Amino acid sequence: MNFKHSLLGALALVCLSQGAEAANRPKGWVTICKEGASCSVAANTNVAFGRADQFIYKVLSGSFICSEATFGSKIAGGVNECSVASATSSSSSAPSSSSSSSKSSSSSSSTPSSSSSSKSSSSSSSSNAACKPGAISGTVDCGGITVGTSCDGQSESQQAVFNLADGAVLKNVHIKAGGGADGIHCQGNCTLENVVWDGVCEDAATMHGGSGKVMKVIGGSATLADDKIFQHNGKGSTINLSNFQTYQRVQRLWASCGNCSSNGGPRYFVANGVTMNGPVTKPDGTAGYVLRLNSNYGDKATVRNMRIKGYSVGNPKVCVQAIGVQPGEAQVNNGEFWNTAYCDISKSDVTSF
Repeated sequence: MNFKHSLLGALALVCLSQGAEAANRPKGWVTICKEGASCSVAANTNVAFGRADQFIYKVLSGSFICSEATFGSKIAGGVNECSVASATSSSSSAPSSSSSSSKSSSSSSSTPSSSSSSKSSSSSSSSNAACKPGAISGTVDCGGITVGTSCDGQSESQQAVFNLADGAVLKNVHIKAGGGADGIHCQGNCTLENVVWDGVCEDAATMHGGSGKVMKVIGGSATLADDKIFQHNGKGSTINLSNFQTYQRVQRLWASCGNCSSNGGPRYFVANGVTMNGPVTKPDGTAGYVLRLNSNYGDKATVRNMRIKGYSVGNPKVCVQAIGVQPGEAQVNNGEFWNTAYCDISKSDVTSF
């Protein structure tokens, strides 16, 4: 009996230890309500939604429902919680009968939010003192400040606001409207976590890294893009988006370079949990498209769980296969494709809301 009791006690300790490893709130944060309940926070409060050390972040104000509808995505596998940093004031009330009726000052289609599905980023290896335009190496956490330079329309000669070295990580920053220049350049492996473009200038970010390199975009959002949000130049590299959002009008989410010097491929794009909260059109109002790749260079786009406001099949076109060319030649678009070797996207992967 004593042995059995000891064994059961040891097993209980193991289970408690395993449960403690996967918290339902970021370290140092407190739960304000559980999924389905109504919460209230002060103006412009960063709120985490999730469980098991996986969180989506969004800046909210006032009352809101702790729900997938509010945060735009869901951590599967159990009941999620909404939490805030321990010093933040908040309140909660009984669960709502319908999470789809939730409202917050940050959830409209014209207002961007910061979000992330990664593990808590409440700690980092550097302070926002290092968060200034120019070269970035190592990990820089900007702490939510706004940074920018200038914007010369669609000029291709603009400098990047941030130039990320191979292995760099940039977190929690707003790129100001009218100051986005040529956005962020990634020279190798890089991570953009909780980066919010309050207004895209030429492009939001460009991948220059070569074969085997990956640009990870975790959470964040971009508002109003007259051209594309993500420009992909580096041959053999990947851009990987998770839980990213767009607001207001954008012409394109991602494009593989159509006529780069010594153009070629392949280039890879992977997206899971992207929400487009506004129209996909050119500045003149004519139709844009979500993705464009060069099938002749072996590019591939893989998309799951994409939501587009007001979407119907073909409007906008989602994955356009094109023929990439060399400088001075005209790229040819061959139209929208589904379930090909290049467009790994099914119609069920794209939904309207």
